Amino acid sequence: MAEITLKEAKRMLRQIEAQAYPKYSTSEYVRRGEKRYKAIKDHVEAKYKHKFIAIEVDSGDYFIDQDSVKAVLKARKQYPQTIFYLARIGYPAAFSSKGHIPFL
Repeated sequence: MAEITLKEAKRMLRQIEAQAYPKYSTSEYVRRGEKRYKAIKDHVEAKYKHKFIAIEVDSGDYFIDQDSVKAVLKARKQYPQTIFYLARIGYPAAFSSKGHIPFL
């Protein structure tokens, strides 16, 4: 399988997400995803800390990769029109930002 660049992966992901139809509200995806993650937390944190996990919230199937986009692309192979719960293993949030935005 040929390697793809992160830019190509993000473009592919945007195209796929345009075809995904949400079954639940955002808060329901988060609730279900957190519940699924909690059930596997000890196992995945022992082996995969710092990596990203994409969880299919209905089945509990999960896909792990060092890169967030690649984790979702792995998940899309099995669940092409699903929205996933994404987390960074061992962290309270998948992403963080530095700096601030001034309010005018």
